[in-house]
Amino acid sequence: MKRFLNPAFNPSLLRNSIIQFIWWVVFFPGFFSGDSFGAVQMAKSGELGNSFTASWALYVRIFSFHGNAIALLTLINGLLLVYSVTRLGYAIFSARTAAISTFLLTLTPVVSGMGITLWHDVLMSAGILLVTSFFINLRKGAGSYKRLLILELFPGAVLSSFRPNGLPTIAVFAAIYALVILLKYRSQFVQTVKLLATAFLLSAIITIIGSNLILGLSPINNLYAQEWMRNDISCYADSSAGKGFVEKYIPGIGSTDSWRSSAACTFLNTATVSGGEKVAAQKFVPSAWLTLLKEEPFFVLRTHAERNAYLIPIPIFGIPTEPFLHSTIEFKDQGIEWAFPSIAEKARIPMRAWNAARGLTGWAGLWGLVLIVLTVVGRRRSLIAPVVMSISMVAIIFVVAPIPDGRYALFVLIAGQLALLGNIFEWAQTGSNRRPTD
Repeated sequence: MKRFLNPAFNPSLLRNSIIQFIWWVVFFPGFFSGDSFGAVQMAKSGELGNSFTASWALYVRIFSFHGNAIALLTLINGLLLVYSVTRLGYAIFSARTAAISTFLLTLTPVVSGMGITLWHDVLMSAGILLVTSFFINLRKGAGSYKRLLILELFPGAVLSSFRPNGLPTIAVFAAIYALVILLKYRSQFVQTVKLLATAFLLSAIITIIGSNLILGLSPINNLYAQEWMRNDISCYADSSAGKGFVEKYIPGIGSTDSWRSSAACTFLNTATVSGGEKVAAQKFVPSAWLTLLKEEPFFVLRTHAERNAYLIPIPIFGIPTEPFLHSTIEFKDQGIEWAFPSIAEKARIPMRAWNAARGLTGWAGLWGLVLIVLTVVGRRRSLIAPVVMSISMVAIIFVVAPIPDGRYALFVLIAGQLALLGNIFEWAQTGSNRRPTD
């Protein structure tokens, strides 16, 4: 028992993993939304596509044993997320604080509930957490450099390729973080830049070359990649100023009436334009959107701000209420159902409570602000990398996310809540006058 309660990393990881495993057993085989069933179908059929990324497609196919062990995917998802959260905790805090804060966070649905959902967002977030942990430890000079490459940077770069926005997030992070290191820790600049480039190139190779060589497809599915642009155009077409815009800039493909959708301003696009017309419009949409940006920049900015209000720390449009956690098996009669439905339904209570409080628990902008405040006021240098990564992620999502969804910014939620938990524990132990030495 004494060894199990040891605050060192390995016993802590074991404790956290056991908590995650218990959640997985209770909700076996996990949580499945519409996106999840798309992955299940891909795993079973072997028809791998570029709707998401090549690495995700291969992962669900291989690690589910061609769709015969779907539950294994949710177990791996959860354990990898727990591993990355634990690594981040130990990168930021002392062993004792990290052990307690990561354990408490693992108990909550933001880790354990998210972890057993079959979403590629989970593994991408785990990757971003690992990359961030690596650069915290690198700056601190903590641990063996080669060991950290194997345990954090390499797996982090691989996992970050599981969502299309993983690569651009790392690219923006690399640019901003290199500037921060140049200004504050100049002696570490050259080494840091080399490793930032390594992380970016590894993720790029997997994302780009992997898709072309393995899937024989472009890593970018234009139809999906343009969804946020189409939403902006549909939102504009619904306004009085937008009449005739579609006819002028997307000629011969639909009309103002078929493209218009007020719902596209904030959530799912309900325009009546057909799937075939969307495919035909792909060559016009980017230039049409750029024209809209030039002619109506404040309209575009306001649309994105309202759609992604949860990314903004100030409640301009009120407390955000975006979708956050998923706690069911969405479709019935699909060959996937809970093994213990009566237990699972009762165990959903904390999940539903977390969703009910998503104005706090899922408000990424707020938790990003918490990170910034703790960094500045608490003088936490170990939080510089998480702050830069959070800014990078939020900036990318703000522009390209077609709908608001708390899972897109899971890294920010985890990093912010973990940092706050750790600081509260330390303040309770040593007083608010404590001055961190990290």
